[in-house]
Formats: sequence, C-alpha cells, structure tokens
Amino acid sequence: MADVLIVGRPNVGKSTLFNRLVKRRTSIVHDMPGVTRDVVEGVCSWQGRSFTVADTGGVLEKGDQMSERVKRQVQRALGSAKAIILLVDGREGLTAGDQFLAKLLYAYKDRVFLVVNKVESQKLEERAYEFYSLGFERVFFISAQHGRGIGELLDSLMEYMPNTEERSLEGIRIAFVGRPNVGKSSLVNALLKEERVIVSPIPGTTRDAIEVPFSFENMDFILVDTAGIRRRGRVDYGLEFFSVGRSIKAIELSHISCLVLDISEGVTDQDKRIGGLVERRHKGCILVGNKVDLVKAGRKELEAYIRRELHFLDYAPLVLTSALKGQGLEELLKACKLVWQDYNLQHKTSFINRALEKVIKERQPPSYRNKEIKVYYAFQKDTGPPTFVVFTNEPKLWRKDYLRFFQRRLRERLGIKYSPIKLILEGREGK
Repeated sequence: MADVLIVGRPNVGKSTLFNRLVKRRTSIVHDMPGVTRDVVEGVCSWQGRSFTVADTGGVLEKGDQMSERVKRQVQRALGSAKAIILLVDGREGLTAGDQFLAKLLYAYKDRVFLVVNKVESQKLEERAYEFYSLGFERVFFISAQHGRGIGELLDSLMEYMPNTEERSLEGIRIAFVGRPNVGKSSLVNALLKEERVIVSPIPGTTRDAIEVPFSFENMDFILVDTAGIRRRGRVDYGLEFFSVGRSIKAIELSHISCLVLDISEGVTDQDKRIGGLVERRHKGCILVGNKVDLVKAGRKELEAYIRRELHFLDYAPLVLTSALKGQGLEELLKACKLVWQDYNLQHKTSFINRALEKVIKERQPPSYRNKEIKVYYAFQKDTGPPTFVVFTNEPKLWRKDYLRFFQRRLRERLGIKYSPIKLILEGREGK
C-alpha cells in the first residue's frame, strides 16, 4: 500500500492535492462530490527522494451503499500507511463530517497530518484556526490548486518516509479495458486477492484509471483498471467524458491491453470498436472472455465464436475466466508473459530478409496502373512492438488488403505468435 494516504470528505480537494504531489493529472478533478471512488496511487519525488501517495474516495459518516464501500476501503488502508493526510476545506470551515473523520483517525494521530486546503491568503488562514480543535499536533495551511504551503508539508512528510531515492512505478503495464460492467475491476481484485478496486453492478463505478503494482513468477506488473468505454454517442460531456479519455490514454500507455468481454452477453459492436483502439495502437492484447460460469456452451465453441468475431486480433491469446469463481486467472497471467516475450523479440536483419523473400514469393504485391511494386529489403527498427522498416519503390501504392496479408505472413515467418508488428514503408530515398 502507499506510504502516504490522503483522506477527507468529498470535494475538499484530495485529487487536486494528489495531482500536485505526483506532478501529473492522474486523478480526475471535478466539482461534483464523490468523483474519486477507488484508491489511486502515484509517486511523489521531493529533494532527490520519493514515496508513494494514494488518493482515496470521499468518506461520509452515513451514505449509500457506494459510500459505505469507499469508507471500508479507506479504513483497510489506514493501518499500512506511514503518514495520513486528513484534508479539510478551509473556505467551508469545520464541519460535522470533519469531526467524524478526526474521531476515525485519532487512533493513528501520531501519523496524521491535518492539512487545511483552499487557504489562498493570510486572512483565510486566520479564519481556519478553528481546525486546531480537532486535536492533531501537525497542522498545515495550503492551497493545492495554487501550490501555497506544499513545500513545507513535503518537508515534514519526508521525516516519516524511508530514505529511498527517486523512483517510479515500474513493471509491465497491463490495462484492463472494455465496456462498462464486464468485470474489469472484479478481475483485478481476483488477481490481487483483495478488494482493491470497488466493484458494483452499477455501470460507471470505476472513474479513474487505477494503477496497482503486482508480481507473478518473478515478473513485475502494473495492473491498470479503467473506466468502461461506451459508444461515443452515449457519453455525456463532463465526468464520464474524462473517464473514457483516461481509459483510452491507459491503452496508449500500456504494454498489453486485456480486452475484457462479458461472454454471457456475447461479443458486441462496442467490444469490436475497443479492440480496434488496441489494434491501431499496435499494443499487445489478450482477449478475456469473462463470466464464463454463466454460459452453457463448451470451451471450443466459445473460443471459435470469439475468434470469429474479433478476427483482426488473431495474434491475441484467448483466455476464458470467471472473476467470481477465480477461474482462468493463472492462465491469464501466463498469457501476459507470452505476449511480453513476443512484444520484445529482436531479429537479425539477415533472418528478416529471408522471411521477407518467402512472403514475396508466396504473393507478389499487386501492380497499380501497370506500375510494378518492388520490395528491396527490410530491417528491425525497434521492439515493443517489433517494428520493421520495409524499403519499396512505391510506399503509397500498397493496397490495404495486401498490406494486411503482408503483415500477417511476415509475423508468422518471423515466429511472432502473440504480438502485433508495426510496418513502416519507405522509399529508397527515405520517403
């Protein structure tokens, strides 16, 4: 769990402070209370050292079922934190909700930093002295939005942090993407064997992209749970708009995307659209047929159906899972390892060109207006994904259907079974 935990009522500025500390817009900031629901982690670096910090959902004394889940999640995290920031709203003043949280945290008072936010001036600071009545020794007045008082707060926090050099979350980034309510959060929790992200039958429960470090068979992963991606026409501008944007960004930043399908509902057009997002970005992919316990069809029948519907992701391993029953989880992680190995394959130029000759011999590029298309040679430019530069006389005249054939056959000839490849066509003059 994180070194520093930020807790407070809804809408006191927890996500704004978190983003200020990690120096990037990780948590969604919105005027509507209750935007953050899960624990969102990041790394804060200060004066050559670093520590992990976690943003949490707003805690209410009494609330609906979702609020109670947020409260339980925060309570579980308190015991392992080295420091706890109790964030309050200096403009609004002391509230009953602040007093409830103070009582909740008093058992940890030797680690609590009472931070009064939205204090942009000396006058506001004088008005905020009433917060001393909560009984905590370490009190700080800040403006998370403008950066006022952040340095002083960080200096004090560093006294409670281990003496570690600057670091960042490291590992193979696995993004769980898909439509709302297909079981992404449930799969992440099942892999972690704890309720790290909140699960609810209400679509849209996950709003931020949640990053969680994880290890399996001596390999480090970062599991990224994302908000469900709905059809563009059904996404209202505002909170959901930004949540979906974060999910697409998570695909772009991932090494591997697990496309989670609710197999009890079948493969939908939106599943195919999301698969297209992954494919166009040349990301490693795993097809995850979740909720298999709700389907009566046999394994072979299900696999053939998914392959047929998502044929353009033919390189992606297919795993059938049940997050509820714990089925297929180890198989999913082993598939991640297979994809990662192929995603980083490096080949010698001589081997690439022998494979190239075999593909051309199998099927020549079709001519265009009696103009013959020639292929000269190729080399591997990069990995992650394997990226190949192919020199040809007419890069712009390659037909899309032949390009797909060429890409598929070259991947097969090079023995890249579980990863996409990226082709760059160049003229002899580097055009």
